[in-house]
Amino acid sequence: MIYPVRQPLKISAAVFLVVLGLLFTYVFFREDAAGIGSSGSGVSYSGSWPASVGHASYGALIVDSKGLVKDAHRLPTADSFLPHFKAVTEMKGMTMDEAKSGCTWLYPAAVTFTFDGSDADWKLNDRSDMELDRQRNKWHEFIESQLLPFEEYKERFDGRGIIIVAGNEKSLKRVRVILRQLMKLKSELPIEIHFWGQELNESSRNALQELWQPNKMFFNDLSDPANIAKTKFNPYLINYQLKTAAVINSRFAEPFLLDSDNIPIIDPAELYDSATYREFGTLFWPDIARTRTNNPMWPITNTKCRMDEYEQESGQLLVDKRRFFYHLQLADWFGNAQPDQYYSKFLLGDKDLFRFSWHALKTPFGSPARWLTSVGTLTPDGYYCGHTFAQYHPDRDDGRIAFLHGGLLKTLSKELISWHRETNGGIFKAYKKHPHDENWSVTTNVSIKWDIAEYLPNKPEGMPVASCTDFYDVEPKILEEILPGFEKRYEEIGGYWMLDA
Repeated sequence: MIYPVRQPLKISAAVFLVVLGLLFTYVFFREDAAGIGSSGSGVSYSGSWPASVGHASYGALIVDSKGLVKDAHRLPTADSFLPHFKAVTEMKGMTMDEAKSGCTWLYPAAVTFTFDGSDADWKLNDRSDMELDRQRNKWHEFIESQLLPFEEYKERFDGRGIIIVAGNEKSLKRVRVILRQLMKLKSELPIEIHFWGQELNESSRNALQELWQPNKMFFNDLSDPANIAKTKFNPYLINYQLKTAAVINSRFAEPFLLDSDNIPIIDPAELYDSATYREFGTLFWPDIARTRTNNPMWPITNTKCRMDEYEQESGQLLVDKRRFFYHLQLADWFGNAQPDQYYSKFLLGDKDLFRFSWHALKTPFGSPARWLTSVGTLTPDGYYCGHTFAQYHPDRDDGRIAFLHGGLLKTLSKELISWHRETNGGIFKAYKKHPHDENWSVTTNVSIKWDIAEYLPNKPEGMPVASCTDFYDVEPKILEEILPGFEKRYEEIGGYWMLDA
């Protein structure tokens, strides 16, 4: 019997060519009309993407066979993320062992982790995969059924501006320092102060308004039920959760969040034009420590531990709410919606709520090319105490310092500050810059230490001990080399207000 072999092959080839032609037409149409097409190893997503995904400036996006958008940060609006979120919540849950496999340091003991000095149970004993699944399902449910719709709230924010959470006396004095510095920088950005209840009276508001440009100073009471994101306040604790609420509730569509102890060195308006922000729609700056390999946040957010990533330092943060309105809601949920404060066991304050929300929703975020530099005091005998982080402009081709965040400056006593100011050239005298600050995978010998100030003449009994950052393998250099004139500027803008308090 003669089998008809060749004829079916001709038919199959013809069918193949027709299918290939149809596929080409479909992909071309999707790329042209919807902005999503096949690229690299990705394939076209065949679900019902909103028309807004086709924004021409974002080009073709890479979507895998399960609907995950590889470069999701390029989606142009909050609602264009919804099909992507569906794919995120359908991902297979990651085990603790799978999450831990992402970090393979040869000498883990040499890595600075958050909670290094803690005996937290999760640090000593890995959380069970059953618990991780349960917690992951909770935030999945939030994404699937509890998000506030962007369309309903999008008219409540517009434009760009700086937001600061402040209200008590000390934070308001720090805000005045910021305002004077912004005036020196000739910044024209509007400013919005977020506070709670009665902590900011009318007299304090008027005093701040007098320091800034007419009709460019605004205030928002976070206890007002009219706010989009509802939050809470504990008078006995540090209320980190107010920061995520402030970002969501801000009148600005592109709010720049600035801590009250953070002094801009460049006009923050420049950040909006940076290549990094234009690409990612976010700017998250790094902290000094890394997230522990077995931190439950890795598997809960279906993210492998990363060796090229520091924890986030949220003394400054920039985000486009028109694109990331839902991401911010998840960050707020992680910080506010857990009655047992579950996530506070693994995260310090608000800072990593943002980073892990973006990880959870599989969305890349923008970060500066350079790791932070430590800035602080230096005694004649060479003792260094880093009390401030110098954070950089995000773009690799712009090496300027953008902010000085004095997170540990508040731990220095009046006596110590006075001595440095009067006899040692000021508190902004030296810096330590790591030689591999553009390679975040390199392990850095850094930690927080105590300055008991044995060098201080006539040291008062019972004087508080200061906290300092130190890069132990780096020699201190004089700050004038990279930031000339800042100590004088600090005097001019009233930075030493604490000595008069």
